[in-house]
Amino acid sequence: MASYEHLLSPGCIGRLELRNRIFMSPMGSNTADPEGYCGERLRKYYAARAEGGAALLIMGSVAISWPVGSANFRQVAISDDRFIPGLAAVADEVHVHGAKLAVQLQHAGLTAMNDIRDGRPLLTPSIPVMKDGDMGPYLFPDEAQRMSTPYSAPTAKLHYRVASEEDLAWVVAEFATAAARAREAGIDAVEIHAGHGYLVHSFLNPAVNTREDRWGGSLENRARLLVEVIRAIKDRCGADYPVWCRLDGIEFLTEGGITHEDACATARLAEAAGADAIHVSAYADASKGESFTLAHTVHKPAGFVPFAAGIKSVVKIPVITAGRIEPAAANDFIRRGSFDFVTMARKLLADPELPRKLGEGRAAEIRPCIYCYTCISQIFVNEATKCAVNARTGRENETVIVQAERSRRIMIAGGGPAGMETARVARLRGHQVILCEKSSRLGGTVRFSATSYAPNAGLVRYLCGEMTRLGVEVRLCTELTAELVAREKPDEVVIAVGARREVPAIPGIELPHVLSGDDIRAMLTGELAEGPGPALGDVSRLLLGAGKRLGVLERPDWMRMLSRLWMPLGQRIVMIGGGLVAIELAEFLAERGRKVTVLEAGEVLGAGLKLVRRWRNIADCKRLGVEMLTGALPVRIDTDSVVYRNSHGQERRIAADQVIITSGAVANPGLASVLRNAGIEVHEIGDCAGIGYIDGAIHAGFDLAMNL
Repeated sequence: MASYEHLLSPGCIGRLELRNRIFMSPMGSNTADPEGYCGERLRKYYAARAEGGAALLIMGSVAISWPVGSANFRQVAISDDRFIPGLAAVADEVHVHGAKLAVQLQHAGLTAMNDIRDGRPLLTPSIPVMKDGDMGPYLFPDEAQRMSTPYSAPTAKLHYRVASEEDLAWVVAEFATAAARAREAGIDAVEIHAGHGYLVHSFLNPAVNTREDRWGGSLENRARLLVEVIRAIKDRCGADYPVWCRLDGIEFLTEGGITHEDACATARLAEAAGADAIHVSAYADASKGESFTLAHTVHKPAGFVPFAAGIKSVVKIPVITAGRIEPAAANDFIRRGSFDFVTMARKLLADPELPRKLGEGRAAEIRPCIYCYTCISQIFVNEATKCAVNARTGRENETVIVQAERSRRIMIAGGGPAGMETARVARLRGHQVILCEKSSRLGGTVRFSATSYAPNAGLVRYLCGEMTRLGVEVRLCTELTAELVAREKPDEVVIAVGARREVPAIPGIELPHVLSGDDIRAMLTGELAEGPGPALGDVSRLLLGAGKRLGVLERPDWMRMLSRLWMPLGQRIVMIGGGLVAIELAEFLAERGRKVTVLEAGEVLGAGLKLVRRWRNIADCKRLGVEMLTGALPVRIDTDSVVYRNSHGQERRIAADQVIITSGAVANPGLASVLRNAGIEVHEIGDCAGIGYIDGAIHAGFDLAMNL
């Protein structure tokens, strides 16, 4: 069992005493009331993480001069005394649970979308150089429309105001006054957002700040705004009121941007000005889609630790950092002195009780983040945050799990995420649950996708563990039938059997080197080693059979490792369909040396991938040499190639040793229809009712169980 001694030990930032080393990262959640007030929804969102055991919650992106300089839909405001009561109510509720609260003070500068919407100029150190972005081709029309909402308002205008001395004096005063309001509201500390492209960051960044006065040029001049803000807050709130800043430890993909050496020097200047800690993040060129997973919502595990450790080596104050750090790794990094406190964002959206579960020795019960970027993708399209694996996130005020008025007997068909989440919540509400799964294992399609996308394995482990812990009666190798329902006499029947796959009418699809999604699934379970199916050589059947008998096929981690050595697939692979399954699988196969081509009939790749992750996956596929073609309609499959028609009506041929059909997943009403014809009322959820992927399955299962 892992030890979390260092992670769970108490610590201090200035006079602020903290019960452990786990903080909730500052995130914009779009859960404030429309006029910037902290209402019940936002209050319960933070209260859940305080009750879950985090030491400190940092309320993200709190607008110091709202609506001026504000970035987000439903952003928290601290620009007037009228906001103090709502902020105080959040602080009071957080304190009830033994946690502390900080607010992250922000002027969004060049990213102030609400200024664009309302026609105000964007405050900036210098007129920025406009860049062409690469994100547009990978947005679906509804996403593009929602992202562009601020720019399509009748009042919208994009123009700039180069900050004058008077403007900067006003900015410094706004930060100090906002901090004073925070202190009056009973908030324990403030964080100055000096990263991520916002106003203070743009002054620090030599790629943006080209001024030649006392606010630009040398690093000391570029850091002047940050230093003056720190000093002003200390003067206004007192030397003992905890203040720190969030800095980018490096800026990726930006010529002439912030270097790590710059960040270290800035941290020292902040410390000298009176900062009580440094919170280390990172940034990247925001015109590139992959930047958002390279930098602040990092894809790479522990991606910011080297930069935090570098800053830790040059300052004497505590260092905080973020960036996909697993609890055991965080404990080890703290032990080694790489940093002092860890902030968790996605992990605490997935499971607000993570700190408490660690402390109680219940790490196996932690609901894992699967790093799908559902949460931040919501912010990009101006919606409130949500979590794919935790249906309560952002809805804590209206989704309290309570005991049902009477216990019911519930039968569920399907052991994937939708079925297991329904079972989990139903048991928590006091119902008796029988879960029938016709295969020999739980997990559904997600279990098999864990081979190509590792984080999904953690979700399957968690849900399977909950079935055991909560006493769900699981019947494997059991198909739910009308006869079984008649024998068991349940009060409710839930159908969660997943999607079915339609075989596209492509000439040549019956050829032996063509694999369907079901064939891939059978390959991963070893069923192709024993029965009919696509042509496999004797060696391939032998190895797959051995893998099944030895249990290798039960372990996605082993499959990922061994598949680098051998796979029963040819070298040239064409995938028909360019959605989530295709993009994940294409990356997996290309990493293992296959030459992969993806043919997508539509105009946009990656349906089913949340947009921030879509940008990351597509960028990774490009780096790996995957050819991805849109507007590509398959004409026929030959023995050694695929012929397709491009968007200009021209036929083209691609060599193929193997063809994989990844399209065709549709709703699967078959079992529900059979049962209804037998006079049995049923509830349909998950992909069998309509393709919704993991987040759709989890949310549908939760919502149904809350109403049973």
